[in-house]
Amino acid sequence: MSRILKRLAKRAGLNPTAISGHSARVGMAQDLVAGGADLVAVMQAGRWKSPTMPARYAERLLANRGAVAGYYGQRS
Repeated sequence: MSRILKRLAKRAGLNPTAISGHSARVGMAQDLVAGGADLVAVMQAGRWKSPTMPARYAERLLANRGAVAGYYGQRS
């Protein structure tokens, strides 16, 4: 998988050393969260047993949905 992604990155004019097979998992987690999926759904999709890594991958996106973001969103 990694070799395929690196080859495709090179064809697209991207730096292939910055791409790995893991990049797809990170991107998938971020895309699912951006699309409205909750952390449990992301864990199931990526077959994670713990929320630690998918939460880390999507921490900025999840922060936009957190209690503080909701509090300030209601005050605007």
